[in-house]
Amino acid sequence: MCARVGGEIIILEKAIPDTSSSADVFTGVPSEHDVLNEVRALAGELRRQNGVAPQDLDFTIPIGWEERVGYLDGQPVRRLIIFLRSTGCEWVEKTGGCTMCGFYCATSRGRAVSAEEYIAQFEYVMDAVDLGDYPIISIYNDGNLFNEHEMPVAAIEKICSYINNYQNIKKVVVESRIDYSPDEHVLRMKKALGGRQLEVAFGFESANPLVMNLCINKGFSTNNFDHFHSRMQSMGVLTKPLLLVKPPFLTEAEAVRDIVETVAYCVSKGIDYVDLEVTTVEKNTVVHELWKNNLYRPSWLWSLVDILQQCRERFGDRAHVYVSPWTYSVESLDWARNCGKCDDEVIRAIDRYNCRFDVTEFDGLDCSCRDSEWKEAVTKADPRKIPERIREQLAYVRSTRISSL
Repeated sequence: MCARVGGEIIILEKAIPDTSSSADVFTGVPSEHDVLNEVRALAGELRRQNGVAPQDLDFTIPIGWEERVGYLDGQPVRRLIIFLRSTGCEWVEKTGGCTMCGFYCATSRGRAVSAEEYIAQFEYVMDAVDLGDYPIISIYNDGNLFNEHEMPVAAIEKICSYINNYQNIKKVVVESRIDYSPDEHVLRMKKALGGRQLEVAFGFESANPLVMNLCINKGFSTNNFDHFHSRMQSMGVLTKPLLLVKPPFLTEAEAVRDIVETVAYCVSKGIDYVDLEVTTVEKNTVVHELWKNNLYRPSWLWSLVDILQQCRERFGDRAHVYVSPWTYSVESLDWARNCGKCDDEVIRAIDRYNCRFDVTEFDGLDCSCRDSEWKEAVTKADPRKIPERIREQLAYVRSTRISSL
């Protein structure tokens, strides 16, 4: 596909399949296009530093699993998250991947994982955990479950047949990019689940196209999201947008504002439940390079509290905003934090909030850092436009990388 900007033809990748008549991709202006190429070039270079997966990885054993709170008919229930060890996200191979995501390190890094290996991983969890204790099962593969290059359909159908042996499981949640979720694969899984709810979580990240594409390298737009959401609704499939807290290149105040406005966009589409995914620093990512050069700091915990309070005040019960724990399938080098003294108390309050979406859990929380360092962070502005600051920060990163050789 191409877009004409100022008389120049700019070639862009399609964001969704040709079947969409309402597809809208990020076009930008030439300078933004150039900046996107710079982001992808650095992301791709960093991915190559991952090398190949260790030879001793056993792909019949999953990365792991953990219990979190989930919601069914508006009530909190036990939810089991299963992290399968996978082939890895195809978007990484195509473009270097999203600027903050280091999940590729936990995968085979492109080596095909067979249906039999995926099935063995799920069987491993079944042997270790009673799935019947969990009304909601989330199955994540550090990529796109509906992309057949990453997850064979035979593996999905066999896993669904196992799930059907547990009457207590009412909902299954999977994750996939919207452009790697063809209708036929989604419908096959929905059918294989025998009437259970199917929910597709997807990285929407931001409703702002500059943030979504230049800061994150997501590769689609709000129109693509609208089209995807309508497709899933027509099939009776739930959608769960994952929104990114504190993408790179944004100030603290911009990051807070971006999330609140993105929640507003979701509410306008009739979506009343979203997940906040809080950026962590993971190896061999653009965020990691910025962090190493003091150009990135993860979100303040006070910013999370501020976001949740703003959303409650602005949207009430029209928006249930869940904060995902920032424990992932790869090691994090840095994560959301305050001054260190009040961190545990604020995190415990967020955990309690997640059970009932009750912002009164934050009443009485305070620390000297809230009125000093955090207040300074949220009042600090950057007069540069996003493409300009990205280009300057990437230039600095490149210069430090060259000087270290």
